Amino acid sequence: MPDPARLDVALSGDHLEESRPARSFRAPLDDPALKGLPSTHPLLAPDPGVAGPHATSTSDYELPRLKVPGLVEPIEMVGHVVEPVADADTGNRPLVLFIPGRHAVCYDPDDPQAVSTRWPCTGRFDEVPTHLGHHYLQQVLASQGHTTVSVGVNGVNAQDDALGDGGADARARVVLRHLDHWVGLARDRQVDLDQVILVGHSRGGEGASRAATRIPLSAPYRVAGQVLLAPTNFATNTAPYVPTVTVLPYCDGDVADLQGQLYTDTSRDVMTDDTSLKSSVLVMGANHNFFNTEWTPGVSAAPSVDDWGGPADQPCGRRTPERLTAPEQRAVGTVYVAGAVGLFTGQVEHLPLFDGSAATTPSVGDADVRSHAIGGGRDVRRPGIEATPTTSSGSARARLCTGRVNSGQVRIEDCLPRARAVTPHWVAYGARTPRRMFWEMTWSRSGAVAGLRFDQPLDLDSARLEMRTMVAPGIAAELRVRITDGAGESDTLLPMGGSSLPPLMAAGSATKMWAQSVLVDASAARGVDLSDIRSVEIVGGAGGGRLWVADLAAAPLTLASVPAIRAPQIHLGELTIAEGDPSGDRPTMRTARVPFAITGTVTRPGRLLVVTDGLQPESKQRFTVEIAPGQTTGSIPVRYRVDRLDSGPAGASYMAVWPLRGLATDDYLGNLVVRDDDPTPAVRLHVTRSVREGQPIVMTARLVEPVGYEWRVTFEFVGGHGPRALRGTDLRRRWLRRQGITGDLDRPLSRLGVSLTGSAPGSRRTIRIEIPTRRDRAADPPKRVTIAYFDSIGGGPPRRSTVVVRDRR
Repeated sequence: MPDPARLDVALSGDHLEESRPARSFRAPLDDPALKGLPSTHPLLAPDPGVAGPHATSTSDYELPRLKVPGLVEPIEMVGHVVEPVADADTGNRPLVLFIPGRHAVCYDPDDPQAVSTRWPCTGRFDEVPTHLGHHYLQQVLASQGHTTVSVGVNGVNAQDDALGDGGADARARVVLRHLDHWVGLARDRQVDLDQVILVGHSRGGEGASRAATRIPLSAPYRVAGQVLLAPTNFATNTAPYVPTVTVLPYCDGDVADLQGQLYTDTSRDVMTDDTSLKSSVLVMGANHNFFNTEWTPGVSAAPSVDDWGGPADQPCGRRTPERLTAPEQRAVGTVYVAGAVGLFTGQVEHLPLFDGSAATTPSVGDADVRSHAIGGGRDVRRPGIEATPTTSSGSARARLCTGRVNSGQVRIEDCLPRARAVTPHWVAYGARTPRRMFWEMTWSRSGAVAGLRFDQPLDLDSARLEMRTMVAPGIAAELRVRITDGAGESDTLLPMGGSSLPPLMAAGSATKMWAQSVLVDASAARGVDLSDIRSVEIVGGAGGGRLWVADLAAAPLTLASVPAIRAPQIHLGELTIAEGDPSGDRPTMRTARVPFAITGTVTRPGRLLVVTDGLQPESKQRFTVEIAPGQTTGSIPVRYRVDRLDSGPAGASYMAVWPLRGLATDDYLGNLVVRDDDPTPAVRLHVTRSVREGQPIVMTARLVEPVGYEWRVTFEFVGGHGPRALRGTDLRRRWLRRQGITGDLDRPLSRLGVSLTGSAPGSRRTIRIEIPTRRDRAADPPKRVTIAYFDSIGGGPPRRSTVVVRDRR
């Protein structure tokens, strides 16, 4: 019998979990599962998850459909508005625009099993109302004095598989079109367009970030910040100078690698004067879908599922105490979305929710939520760049390592050789995206010391020390922190929250290694010049440990202002060229240059990482491109082969550019198409027209000239159905079995489904196929079969040839 503890109970496809009463997330204090949970303290501000004092009203609007490049059908332009009532005393109201993610598009209300991907939805199919799934967030924000609108993107969701960027550009265009619409509404609706907040979920998060990056300072609206819920980040990009909170659900079964972390990590290195806060919030026990009620079983109009697909009684499963219910997850989401919106519009008292301070609110309940941040005025030291290892002592071993894991051969520079890919800060071996350096420390006994020294002193006189630190799975790290000034004076301090840094929940292959915040109040140090800190070291505690530091920083007590700047952006183009001929008979390599343009002003040297890929080995490249101040255009060199061989249809090399320093990317994908201009050679066919029983039917295809690709020929039996048709019994049984032909063989070959294909590299000009006939003792009249011939080179209708098999006598 099945184990009831492992069952997910459902009624007509809807999980019953939605209706069960709220429960305490944590078990009793003596439960071993609680060991290692971080300590928290109350937020010293009103709970942003609680509704405000204002009555609200709801309305909807529809605009002309939007035509988007690359999509066949236009996109719906609908907005669901929740705002304070017109006479509410709110003052000017920030505008919060929600853009949902990718989900099913059309459903049949009368048949839960029927869905359709055809756009627009027609007939018995209704649109899935994905854009209504954030109404619960809109309601709270509107009651707090904000105007909110959630926009529809079903037309993008139905067609974005045709777009290389996953639809990010299309979603950004939808955002911009709606913002343009609100320019005409702002005055009458008391909307302050200098305080626009974008909230994007899943692929909507990437679309929001693309829009925030693209909007110029001259636009009649300004993005004051963005909140990205479980976002994709296919572009490995960030939005410089735009405050950003990225919410990462630990049990995300869709964007399982938590690639949204890259919005924080990438921003650290791109623009050195970017003081916008970039915060990552990790929500333990949360999945991908439950931030949207229209993606949540039990409350959605259309069929929906829990995206976490593991067993119900395993980590992240629906029946484990670590997992959040859908109402609990929405409550957490409300706190952090509303808290971020408040922070971006001037309520700085919400900052401890986002900067690693371990603050919490009653609405969060007992949910385990952790955060870290960069930007916001932090003075950062990066391992291997502004910080180098100190001399280790005791049992400590320390080194710089590359943020990469490798499940195969050992590469000593990798942070975790011979390990499964561990997300979200590191990349798997073979990935071509940017990598970062980390500082690693291991120790086996108490008192071990290792750390980082700085090229330029760190000022902790009016700042706290923050270290984004990962610990090995399943092993808590006991530690203290030693700071040393330029005169050699030092003191050892206890981190805020205690000496134990707990590991994250073990979830098998889904275990994450995410950098937690180690915070140190340096004001407690004695005899140390806090304005002249030259090194920070870890003093390992009992039991040993292993950790990695992504970076450390002096974090100011107040949030820095953000300059009115937008980063210059790269727009990668496309290029189509004719192959041409080499100077001699031997193939040669040439270089084409795919153009790019830069919008905005490059004021300092920039750098891009470029990867190219194509059908030929020479097409695979990974290199950097330097951008000079004042540069407005440029090109990406791509190598391609030139020969005198027919190479088939046009070959394409695809490329992506990722920002490393000084720029952002917008159109980050490009391609080079090389049209082959060499003539296609003819294929000569010879078929044995007449054979005796026992002799093979020989079919030979021969290229007049070699080609630059593998070629194929296919032969099929298509004719002969009378008493004199060649039958399966006229061929050798063993050969037929090898072709997968068994059963009743006393049938014409054309009815046995025999199809013969031969292939060869382009340098081999001949393909030969033999069909062995069978000799018997009976006196038979001549038998015939018609063979159709197809080849992969010339195309066109098949050629036919009739073969006669005569009696041996």
